[in-house]
Amino acid sequence: MNQRLAYHVELLNQLALQLAKLENADQEYNQENTILQQLGQLIESLKDSSAQQYDSAVFEGQQWFYRFLTHNPELAPAIHRDLLWFFGGECLHFMPDEEIEKYQMLDDAMAEAMLRNVPFNYTLSREQIFK
Repeated sequence: MNQRLAYHVELLNQLALQLAKLENADQEYNQENTILQQLGQLIESLKDSSAQQYDSAVFEGQQWFYRFLTHNPELAPAIHRDLLWFFGGECLHFMPDEEIEKYQMLDDAMAEAMLRNVPFNYTLSREQIFK
């Protein structure tokens, strides 16, 4: 698992913990645990090393976040913005253009580092761009 993917999987794990706390506080929130189950399956799918599974997991993530945010807008603050960019697609509708531009700069910096075959620290680069 590369550094960027590991970073986003960790954000998903943090989200799962936050949602589990909400579930414990409010049983009506998620009676059947389906939201947490789906999120857990998504995390496991992303950890799979096969490219086909990864692509499928990204698509599932797009769908999951879109459904989650449209049905639970009050929980949007629990979602780290990096996750919306990572999954892309319909998730980008929840981001302003200025924010999208910064994430594009981050992706461009990562691509440039890969082309030059130099190490790229995703977290540090993100901090510099979003300061």
